[in-house]
Amino acid sequence: MAEFFPEDRAASTPRGPLHSIREDVHIHAPYSVVRSRLVATERHREWLAEHFRDYEPRAGGLAFTLALPGRTEGGRLRVDESDPFGVRYLRDDSATRPGNGRVRGEIEEIAWALHVETAQDVHLTVEAVYEPRRGLLGPLLEMVVLRPQRIQALRESIWNLKQVIEREYPRQPIF
Repeated sequence: MAEFFPEDRAASTPRGPLHSIREDVHIHAPYSVVRSRLVATERHREWLAEHFRDYEPRAGGLAFTLALPGRTEGGRLRVDESDPFGVRYLRDDSATRPGNGRVRGEIEEIAWALHVETAQDVHLTVEAVYEPRRGLLGPLLEMVVLRPQRIQALRESIWNLKQVIEREYPRQPIF
């Protein structure tokens, strides 16, 4: 019977010890406008949700703290623009402190995929990969509190991005 239920696209997807969440939005703007906004880290503050704190654009990347109930997670990411239809922010290993190695709770990746629908329409998908909370109550907290808050942070951010872009680049009439 389970095969008849649609897959919950916002559910956490295990990736070994990592999980991922995914959200998407349709933006009425040209591909080049959306992609350039994703790459311009100095302008992300304009649309990131309030969950993203201490945002700091860096040369070739960015840093932030994701504030969740009872937990904060760091993101020190470098940009990878090698895919013309996507922008990936990958964990910046050079940002970890020497001798400490990988920081627990660090956000591993945020990947943006751009799907061109028309000359003035893009479908944007974002996937965030992170280390879930562990410990005795960790999986329960992850399922009940943290995952929904992460999803909400992504939803608010992409909705804000959509609003900012569509306000700046109103849809052109089709002749």
